[in-house]
Amino acid sequence: KIALVATALLSVAAPFATQAQSTYDDTQQLIAQIQADKREVVLKAMALDDAQLTAFTPIYDDYQDDRKQLMQRGVDLINAYSFNYDSMTDDVAKGLLKDWFKLQEDEHALVKGTAKKLDKVLPTAKVLRFVQVENKLNTLLRLPGIQGIPLAK
Repeated sequence: KIALVATALLSVAAPFATQAQSTYDDTQQLIAQIQADKREVVLKAMALDDAQLTAFTPIYDDYQDDRKQLMQRGVDLINAYSFNYDSMTDDVAKGLLKDWFKLQEDEHALVKGTAKKLDKVLPTAKVLRFVQVENKLNTLLRLPGIQGIPLAK
């Protein structure tokens, strides 16, 4: 279910969209759907008791809000790559690399920071489970994009 939504998200991020605002709105709607589906999967996988769920939920919701911004940056990066694909210059490539590495660093920092917050309210084994579940889901979400984006010329 999440992979299908991710594939749809990547198709929205296709180059040369004629309706920029409509595409932005569609992308935001798909990101929200991914987050809703992902939240359901994460909560089920975490197997939290009531007290743990109460402590986990606000931290996870903040994480999801920050993750949405990172997802949008990823879409923007794919769009920039697509737009420049046929006329890629070294300067553009350097900018894309810089943005991609910064996005990766920010994603890592978000998971790490969230794990630290969760470690204050959950057993560390549950924090490890959260990181594992996030890693697995994010890998699945990235797979369609990795398959669909051609290598630079």
